[in-house]
Amino acid sequence: MKTVKRIKITDLSKKIGVSVTSISRALNGHSNISVKTKEKIFKAAQKYNYYPNLNARRLASQKPDTIAFITTIDRKAQDYVLMEFLAGLTIGVKDKPTELIFKFFTNEKDEFNYYQKLIDADLVDKFVFYRIKKNDKRIDFLKKNKINFVTWGRSSTKDNYSWIDLDNEKSIEILMQRLYDFGHRKIGFINVHQSFNYGYQRKKAYEEFHKNKNIKLNTKYYLESLDHATVTGISLSKKLLDLKDSPTAIICSLDKYFIGCLQECQRRGLVIAKDISVVGYNDHDNYLSSQNVTYISHPLAEMGKMAIKMLEQLDQGVKPENLYKLIKPILNKGKSDGKVS
Repeated sequence: MKTVKRIKITDLSKKIGVSVTSISRALNGHSNISVKTKEKIFKAAQKYNYYPNLNARRLASQKPDTIAFITTIDRKAQDYVLMEFLAGLTIGVKDKPTELIFKFFTNEKDEFNYYQKLIDADLVDKFVFYRIKKNDKRIDFLKKNKINFVTWGRSSTKDNYSWIDLDNEKSIEILMQRLYDFGHRKIGFINVHQSFNYGYQRKKAYEEFHKNKNIKLNTKYYLESLDHATVTGISLSKKLLDLKDSPTAIICSLDKYFIGCLQECQRRGLVIAKDISVVGYNDHDNYLSSQNVTYISHPLAEMGKMAIKMLEQLDQGVKPENLYKLIKPILNKGKSDGKVS
């Protein structure tokens, strides 16, 4: 099969009667080009084997135009929630000249050192990251180096940087109110460790709901962990269910905890929704939805695409403090909760 020789942008401009500037803007994803003109440019670019010279573009702008997503992962717990968000990032850069790189570590020290390495080598000029701590040194480091970034999640001080996050306080309020309406007053909570800010936000909302409804808070009903595996959900559920005055309902802050809790309840012969109600968060490779359970979700892939759009706006000069998005929780109603026995 004969290969069509690649042409220059000036030659493409002459062939289709469209300015070099319009071709460049269309292929770089700018919105101020008409759909008709874009289609004409895309078809011609494919026909005449034209694609932008990224190296020349980066040399001209003196920026690598590369986004890095770097994170520490738990080797014992596959993170399907993360995978869905990363899929959104990938879709967000589709058909754009921007490069996207992923790097995973098993400890936070190596992760942080890699930020420094990428910046010193001028290989990356934009970052997206998650698992945000209450006081997250990555945020301070990138702000100090004047690097554009978007966080998936917020720190305790969410000012002067761009972020996208689930409304964690509202999500707990939704689950607690649902269980409260079913008559539950003894509600357990298996949470991620509150060193992660979303864990802290959920714990605070859990305590606040008790206060607002004048329910006595039993501190034994609250458990948290840095481990995110299903076995952790099992072991923490055992602790709650072994209490002399055990909870009638349990909220699980991770899908792995949720699955572990369901498994432990079933092992004990408890009828879900009748003997005990169990609700939680996210989904595990569509497992939860297939089991017809009640859980909170959020549009993870869409959030990934939103993060890419925010980075583009930062590149265009929009101030970081003006770019943030609080995502409304989605309640998926199932049959894992019901009226208190």
